[in-house]
Amino acid sequence: MCGIAGIVHVDRSRCVPEHVLTAMRDAMMHRGPDGAGIFLDQECGLSHRRLSIIDLSDRAAQPFVSADGRHVIIFNGEVFNYRELRSVLQAEGVVFRTASDTEVLLYLFLRHGERCLGMLNGMFAFAVWNSVDRSLFLARDRVGVKPFYYTLTESEFFFASEPKALFKAGVSPAVNQDAMEELLLFKYVAGEQTVFKNVKRLLPGHCAWLKNGHLQISRWWNLPEKIQANRERILSNPFTWFEETFYSAVKYRTISDVPVGLMLSGGLDSSSVAAALCQNGEKNLSGFTFTFDDPLYNEGPLAKEVSARFGLSLNAISSTHDELLKAMHDAAWFYDEPLVHQNDAQMLLLSREAKKKVTVLLSGEGADELMGGYVRYKTLRYYPLLKGSAFAFRLLQHIPSAGIVNRFEKMHRYLKGNRLNEMVLLNASNIFPADLHDLGVSIDLEKFTYRNDLLKEAAQVYPDEPARQAMYMDLFVHMSSVLDRNDRMTMGAGIECRVPFLDYRFLEQIPAIPSRYLLKGRKGKYLLFDSVGRMLPDSVRKFRKLGFSVPWSSYLNDDNELGQYIVNIRGGSLAKFFPHLRVDQLFRKGVNSAGLNEALIRQLLMIELWSARYLKRLS
Repeated sequence: MCGIAGIVHVDRSRCVPEHVLTAMRDAMMHRGPDGAGIFLDQECGLSHRRLSIIDLSDRAAQPFVSADGRHVIIFNGEVFNYRELRSVLQAEGVVFRTASDTEVLLYLFLRHGERCLGMLNGMFAFAVWNSVDRSLFLARDRVGVKPFYYTLTESEFFFASEPKALFKAGVSPAVNQDAMEELLLFKYVAGEQTVFKNVKRLLPGHCAWLKNGHLQISRWWNLPEKIQANRERILSNPFTWFEETFYSAVKYRTISDVPVGLMLSGGLDSSSVAAALCQNGEKNLSGFTFTFDDPLYNEGPLAKEVSARFGLSLNAISSTHDELLKAMHDAAWFYDEPLVHQNDAQMLLLSREAKKKVTVLLSGEGADELMGGYVRYKTLRYYPLLKGSAFAFRLLQHIPSAGIVNRFEKMHRYLKGNRLNEMVLLNASNIFPADLHDLGVSIDLEKFTYRNDLLKEAAQVYPDEPARQAMYMDLFVHMSSVLDRNDRMTMGAGIECRVPFLDYRFLEQIPAIPSRYLLKGRKGKYLLFDSVGRMLPDSVRKFRKLGFSVPWSSYLNDDNELGQYIVNIRGGSLAKFFPHLRVDQLFRKGVNSAGLNEALIRQLLMIELWSARYLKRLS
């Protein structure tokens, strides 16, 4: 796991300035505290910050140059099946100088070109420079576990693992005003666009060639094709297949020359990883969980029970308000864009504590999107019934909720006036166009091209199955935001985060499995519940889903600095981004629903924090 950055000038007579490349690289020192390197070749410059995980020797340092000196690679991520690939290459005559997966990746690419990507079981973003034909190849893993940002102008190409590195090269951090409505509605700017006008993402499952200033991007991983092929190969027993594959996926992700631990919430997904570690014979591993004083949010007791059953040494982590606020400021810097999930600071604090004992953390992320674990999918599965009950939800929304979210209140707003395709599009949202319209902001959903294109693709793959359409979209939208959070908060502490549920075998096979194996039961994820989940304590299997929730109401009431951010918002600090938003109305009691107010205020708070702590730091 590392940070990568590079510059390529169109004019081959121009040399890349070493000091600029160094500044880009070292803006991401947190991603690679173990080493740094630079490669210069006239109009091309590549740089790397190293977090040593596999082959800790200096021989494996990057940028890594091929034996003939013609090709250079910089690589962020891991290739988990590199040992098998190495054996194949050795049989073909390749002589290796290191024990690293980086060298395997380079020679695999040199043998197979772009086709090598489909052979990889891993998470990756990498670039290979060809010094002979003066071209650059770029690639990103299937669902974007690892980040890749770039800027292309008429005269030069910049790329990096994080936008802040691009700004060190002189790229303007001007805000993309066209993206702000999407940010307000969905909390996350999806697709190639970012909140920065001049910064784009290389999409997950895509690769690109850069030559003579021309960037040609293509989709190397086509999920609809994989789903169709796997539908034609019916599994005899999906539960047995899942269990065996899961143990394998977890085993792959313990391959490391440094200590490995587990991010353990006590929920079904991370507890299943703990069970697999035990089943695989892993011993003396550490688990890390974040605890809260409020029992409504505290999963510490469950994590303790899971750790005792599966032989983990549990580390319980908490924070004071001052520590949390400091971590929020740091998280805003590491994330580059406004914090999406609003538990980012807690994940950063957990990662910093974990770093004292391990360098790799396993996570249970991805299971909900793949296997139908979100309650909101049921809304789409039972859409006709719920739509006919909209009047009942209108009455029930006023009943106080015993849980973290008043689902009746949210359901009433969700069902209000939305057509089915719009409900699929908005399934992961807490705020809806009708809500914003009442506050002065009119939003046309058709303008969100990337999301609408995904919806069309999902509808072709799953006709007449809106719940599966939403799950498909989440793999490329909602989960992208989750993976961005995981990457930035763990890498902000110099930790590598690995996600067994996103093994490519799951990504390609589970979407082809009929819904009865996924959405059955009260909690969904039937495939997991009735396989690995059978090993878990009943307390875990029956526990309500928290999803790393955070007691924001108490934070806002008890913290003066967060309160000051709210004062700033009410005073118009965000009017430059949302000129039509009637902020005063949002804070007027009784005008809007409490659930909308709380969700939108928290979202505005994160944008204010980003503006005050990130944008001002750049200026």
